[in-house]
Amino acid sequence: MKIVDRVFGYLLVLGALGHTIGTIVWLKPMSDLFIWSLGAALAGFVLGALNIVRAGRPGDRAVAAIATVGTAAWMFLALTFGISIHHVSDPRPLSHIIISLVLVLFGIRSLAMTPQPTPQAATTLR
Repeated sequence: MKIVDRVFGYLLVLGALGHTIGTIVWLKPMSDLFIWSLGAALAGFVLGALNIVRAGRPGDRAVAAIATVGTAAWMFLALTFGISIHHVSDPRPLSHIIISLVLVLFGIRSLAMTPQPTPQAATTLR
């Protein structure tokens, strides 16, 4: 399952790469939409990388929580983009929605499988 988890992280990175290429090809350089679109692509790269790290660090609750919440937000943004263009089944938002959904499920699984630290363990780490 770790391999499948990582594959979906890499798919999100590829989706962000596609977003970057589309931005460069289709939008006027240095326009406001161009800058915001590159910022969104950067967020996709970061979330993809976080999910790849999360898949390799099954005991890290902080990384799992950040990756899961961030990817859920990304999924919501992809859905709202699909709604805004009146075509949720367009491959652009749909691919991000599906990839993100799988990563959110893997993130929830990571959180559920990681034991919570005990108060005594937390004080010994200081």
